[in-house]
Amino acid sequence: MQKWHRFLVWGSLLIPLIAGLALVTPAQAATHTKTTTQQTTKKVVKKATKKSPHHYLIVMGHGAGDPGARGNGTTEATALRKILLPQLRKYAKQVKHSKVTFYNPKHNLVSDTLFHHKGSYKLNKHTTVIMFHLDAPSGQGGHVIIHKAHPTKRDQRLAKVIKKYIGLNRAYRGYSFRTNLRNCNVLRRRGIDYSLVESGFITNKHDFQHFKKYRAQIAKADIEAITHETLSAKK
Repeated sequence: MQKWHRFLVWGSLLIPLIAGLALVTPAQAATHTKTTTQQTTKKVVKKATKKSPHHYLIVMGHGAGDPGARGNGTTEATALRKILLPQLRKYAKQVKHSKVTFYNPKHNLVSDTLFHHKGSYKLNKHTTVIMFHLDAPSGQGGHVIIHKAHPTKRDQRLAKVIKKYIGLNRAYRGYSFRTNLRNCNVLRRRGIDYSLVESGFITNKHDFQHFKKYRAQIAKADIEAITHETLSAKK
């Protein structure tokens, strides 16, 4: 009688356990596994397809022994690096939805490209290049040198900045499509998007005074025009 009693006790304990296991059918287990796999796959795909921020490379013209144009007691390379570059860097730090970097100001993109087969030859094809220059020998106002027959929306925004703070060169009405600039031709052949900004004449007193006086406003507006983001004003 004791053995049968123990058997009945153990049996009563095992019945609920077996019944519980029976509640999960093979089909249900397979469905659960499939659902978990699908959720994991969706997370992996979502992470893999996350869009990288667009890269803008800002270049100060000339430098590395090439002074560029001369006027108003300075050179193009020096004025761009001493007056405009620090302001551009300051406002570029605010950009949230794009990646903005600067070409080494100790280098010259043109000479690196044409004489050393580096520079524009080594840039990622998905990079947008924005080059800043000052015009010469004589004239007034700035404009944007574009890589296609018609300006992009970015080119249009950059031209508006020039118009507001420096004034536009009447000869170009904001834009000029050039195919005779050797470094730009390298970018064009490689399919790299670019704009070359002529921020007024270094030889013109009015242009250069406004370039210095409104350096912060120009830099802020240029970064906004390039990235199409709204930034806060900084002193």
